[in-house]
Amino acid sequence: MILLKDIAEIRSGVYLNTPPGNEVAYMQMKDLLMDSPEKIASFVEYNPKMEKNLLQKGDLLFAGKGTTYLCTLFNLDIKAMASTTLYVIRIQNDKVLPEYLCWYLNHPNIVSKIRASQIGSSTPLIHKSTLEEIEIPVPDKATQRKVMEISRLQERETYLINTLAEKRASIVNQLLINEINK
Repeated sequence: MILLKDIAEIRSGVYLNTPPGNEVAYMQMKDLLMDSPEKIASFVEYNPKMEKNLLQKGDLLFAGKGTTYLCTLFNLDIKAMASTTLYVIRIQNDKVLPEYLCWYLNHPNIVSKIRASQIGSSTPLIHKSTLEEIEIPVPDKATQRKVMEISRLQERETYLINTLAEKRASIVNQLLINEINK
């Protein structure tokens, strides 16, 4: 087990008071919940002072404020920055795959531990120090890849089961309507 702070740099997103533009996406929690955050994010004008805060592919965005402790992998080909509601987690260790770390931080057991550490009631907050102290099991990369593949397959299975259930319900409902209208 390795502490998150020993394998990654964790920093808060930034507050921008910059004119609207079309150069830099200002990522917020609501954007991460959508399928295409690059299409719905607010965009601002680029300023050279932003350079140190620009996101890189492989960065993790962790929602540190609110009630949804979601971690997502930033893999977009756009200039973007994280808002103050997000923590940026940049892995500093080549033994950990970003996808694996993101999966681990989204695991229900870890989310429960994080939620138990939240502060405040109207807009709960997770302190950076709480994230830093999360213990991460770091198996070899082959095992990390297997975990990710199984996770993807599980997500696909869930999607297919839900789609099948919806279609079955639709067919049954149509058969019942047909029966009533005879």
